[in-house]
Amino acid sequence: MRLNMQYARTVLLGALVVCPVVATAQPMEKVKVATTFLGLWDTSQPTFCKDRGEFAKAGLDVEVLSTRGGSENVQAVVAGGMDIGFSPGTNAVLAAIAQGTKIKIISSEFLGQNDTFFYVPADSPIKSIADLAGKSVAFPRPGGAGEAILLALKAERKIDFKPVATGGMDATFTMTMTKQIDVGYSVPPSVLDQVQKGIVRVVFAGDDVQSLKALTGRVVIASDEFVKNRRATAVKFMQVLDRCIDWAYANKAESAKMYAALNKIDAGIAQKALEFYKRDALAFGEISKLDEVMKLAVDGKFIAKPFTPDEIKNAIDIVYTTKK
Repeated sequence: MRLNMQYARTVLLGALVVCPVVATAQPMEKVKVATTFLGLWDTSQPTFCKDRGEFAKAGLDVEVLSTRGGSENVQAVVAGGMDIGFSPGTNAVLAAIAQGTKIKIISSEFLGQNDTFFYVPADSPIKSIADLAGKSVAFPRPGGAGEAILLALKAERKIDFKPVATGGMDATFTMTMTKQIDVGYSVPPSVLDQVQKGIVRVVFAGDDVQSLKALTGRVVIASDEFVKNRRATAVKFMQVLDRCIDWAYANKAESAKMYAALNKIDAGIAQKALEFYKRDALAFGEISKLDEVMKLAVDGKFIAKPFTPDEIKNAIDIVYTTKK
């Protein structure tokens, strides 16, 4: 009997030692994220967060795929098997939802459009926005934030110019310098080195379009299935990412080094690029000035009419809000 009691104590002690180890061995949750133009400051935040190991600490195995604009980002979620679309233009998303696409807006991603700027070769006769009349002006892809800027600018300034979809920033730079197009577009850090060298001049940036400054220009989306079946995972992803963004702004010198390494650029250019991005522009939460966002989407012919309250409820399901 004494032997049996001693054996029982040994087994119990072993269980006490082993059980805590077993309890902490939780399986990692896979989350597939499509981001728009990896290499931009805001769209690179999921990658930075992953590289720092913060998602893994929270039990998330995050895969990041780069896409080339709003419509392509939406398609990556709709048809490409991605769970979350990070930073597609609001217009592209509204257009997709109006067509019956099974996605939801789960957060605002970027307020305004100040990070998109438009430039010309140094010898161009174009000096200001007023000189754009009759000229061709580049934007990435239909439905994205870049096109929204140009359509709003045309309406606001009553200037007749031709928006042209030119794809990626490298191709756009080549087209601009070879005079295939009059005005190129870019987003930091791309082309800032050429600005610094005096090879090109910045004519205007997104926030020169007054009607867009306070509007949500880019959003975070997720498939209906992901929101319905894995909502807690979506919330966790946004929470961890928000903390990572806080860290990035609290540690700007280190962040600039990461940003420079990702883009293979000089640290000084990286620091200059960060000046385009204020922390509150990257705050998660509700869509800012939704009525105005809808009106601009209608004016730009992305949607036929503003969504009804029921349609808005079906389209938008905010899962997380940045604490002020």
